[in-house]
Amino acid sequence: MRIRLKSLFLPALAVAIGLGSLGLTEAAFAQSAVRATVNDQPVTSYEVSQRVKLMKLFRQPTGDKIALDELVDEALMDQVAKRRGMTVSDSMVDERFNAIAKQVKLPPAQFAKALGSQGVQADSLRKFLRAQITGAMVLKARARSVKVSEADVQAQIEKEGIQTETATIKEFKLQQIVFVVPKGSSPGYVGQRQREAEAFRKRFAGCDASLAQAKALKGVVVLNMGRRDSTQVQGPAGDALKTTPVGGTLKPDVTERGVEIIAVCEAKEIRSTAGVRAEIEEKLAGEQSKNLGKEFIAELRKNAKISYK
Repeated sequence: MRIRLKSLFLPALAVAIGLGSLGLTEAAFAQSAVRATVNDQPVTSYEVSQRVKLMKLFRQPTGDKIALDELVDEALMDQVAKRRGMTVSDSMVDERFNAIAKQVKLPPAQFAKALGSQGVQADSLRKFLRAQITGAMVLKARARSVKVSEADVQAQIEKEGIQTETATIKEFKLQQIVFVVPKGSSPGYVGQRQREAEAFRKRFAGCDASLAQAKALKGVVVLNMGRRDSTQVQGPAGDALKTTPVGGTLKPDVTERGVEIIAVCEAKEIRSTAGVRAEIEEKLAGEQSKNLGKEFIAELRKNAKISYK
């Protein structure tokens, strides 16, 4: 799970997909051979060749062995996800795909054709994106199992010189605005709802006015989330909350329910010894989880039946 598609590489992609005829397609699938099996799940030469071409477009270090190893790792992660009942919806994959298309300033359909002009099928990119989301979900669940001892927490508190009796954390009053997207909706409709949510966000006049603002739109629900402190909202949303002013909103996020916006109605400092200790624990758990991906993959490989052809 080493490669990440960052905006740093998108200019290179934009140049690459601007070359060549848009009519070329990948014809090697029928001649594809099995390169490896991962607990009897095949990884084909077609998949390997597609991954190599994809990574070349993004100017990433690649090669036959690198691509094959990554596909094996992704198969292992996918198997873990299936055993745990984790699923990645098509809308989540389409949202990532469409975001890349937007950054290279092409409609999704034209972006797919442009990829094809370089010998990369859109489904290969979608499969890669699905694997990235799946891997992140598995590792996030794995990270929850990381245990931090009370002794470690106390040692960190002393190291930072925190006076827990007077320490404070932030408490927020939050509101959620949901642009409902029915299951099975097309990627185009999801994109439309994202644009509507972004327009709503730009016009947002505060939590008191959000309900009236939402009533002017179809399929928009406003929910009061109540109060949450900084230990209860973690990950990217938690980080964004720390820098979002009262009356502001977080960026729209695509979820199973639709496109959601979180608004900050109030924010204040509260005294909380338990909260401070929880923040320290979360920080230490994050540090311990830095190499979690590599260690977990190594563990999966050790216990898997992997056969290279």
